[in-house]
Amino acid sequence: MGAGIFVFVSLLLAAIRFQGFAPTPELILVGDASICEKAIRLTPAKGDRKGAVWYREKQPVASGFETTFQFQITKPGGLGHGADGFAFVLQNAGPEALGGLGSAGGFAVDDRTYHGEHAGIPWSIAVFFDTYRNKEEGDPSNNYVAFRSHGRPADMHWPADRLAFTSHLPVRLRDGNVHTARITFRPPMLAVFLDGSKVLEAPVDLSIVLDSEGYAWVGFTASTGGGHENHDILNWTFGGAEVSSSMSVVSSQISFAMSGCLPDRNLCTPDRAVVERSGSIYHVVLPANREWGASIVNPDGRTVEVMNAHGIVCWDVKARGSDGCSGPSGGAAAGGAGFLDPGAAAGALIVAARNGRTWFSVNGLRGLFQDNEGFYEFDAEIK
Repeated sequence: MGAGIFVFVSLLLAAIRFQGFAPTPELILVGDASICEKAIRLTPAKGDRKGAVWYREKQPVASGFETTFQFQITKPGGLGHGADGFAFVLQNAGPEALGGLGSAGGFAVDDRTYHGEHAGIPWSIAVFFDTYRNKEEGDPSNNYVAFRSHGRPADMHWPADRLAFTSHLPVRLRDGNVHTARITFRPPMLAVFLDGSKVLEAPVDLSIVLDSEGYAWVGFTASTGGGHENHDILNWTFGGAEVSSSMSVVSSQISFAMSGCLPDRNLCTPDRAVVERSGSIYHVVLPANREWGASIVNPDGRTVEVMNAHGIVCWDVKARGSDGCSGPSGGAAAGGAGFLDPGAAAGALIVAARNGRTWFSVNGLRGLFQDNEGFYEFDAEIK
């Protein structure tokens, strides 16, 4: 495999652009959401309310996106002097989706103790701007941002998985002021900027929210419970990406069965390697956390051609972009000392023949594979 090519993400002109809001068929308002003084009021400052707004047409998100919006949270009252927050959500459940009350944020499953049982939004990932500390959920504060996820309907639970979070923010979300949020996705890194400062960044696997074309519905949700506040979105732009990312990710389409992912990882990391033969072609799913983790029988040591490789892996989740994550062609630089193949690109899909078999691996650091995340999926043919 050749070295990865470092390219800049080129965003399309914003497909969604609202400088203010008025009733329009482009937006679908759900639950308690309404248009109020040229803003979308996701919930009024009343107890036990929930609302959502979705752009009617799905948007391209798999190869990257950028969205910017201004919000204002006013009239906090009730339990905790305000609750519970709002979220920017990507989902593949439908344009009328809505989750639960209170700590569910309008996207997640409810805590039955307080609100009974309300379904969450399956196939969703939320950037949650949380304004109330639910200690029973392990919230770090009443003023933080988190990436939260719901997958298959049968796997949904309370509380929603928290993929990453920041415990404190440089501003108060519910101080009544207008704040500007910008969210970017450069596969696989999702980042949040608040009033110009980056407050959270982590690798996130968007595969659960994508359709076969890499599209998803985008919009906002919010909720109140015993505490309440107005959750207002004042303006909104959204644009998808024209190229894959700043790393050579061949494709974002995932065919691996996501139910086989290891727990507690942001990127789907299969619990085992998969090798399936069909004639002279082998279909391989290679987990990123296994050193030389898959192989095929090749007693004569013949040439093996790798085809249709796709996927994302992170061998250093604390690094950013191509410094720690890549597609099958690897990052922009050679691995260097300590990598399985020092001369190949870091993170590349590499091949080696030994003991009558051809082996496949992510080009990571020897002996330090257990924390790697993600997988590559590809076809291999013995020539």
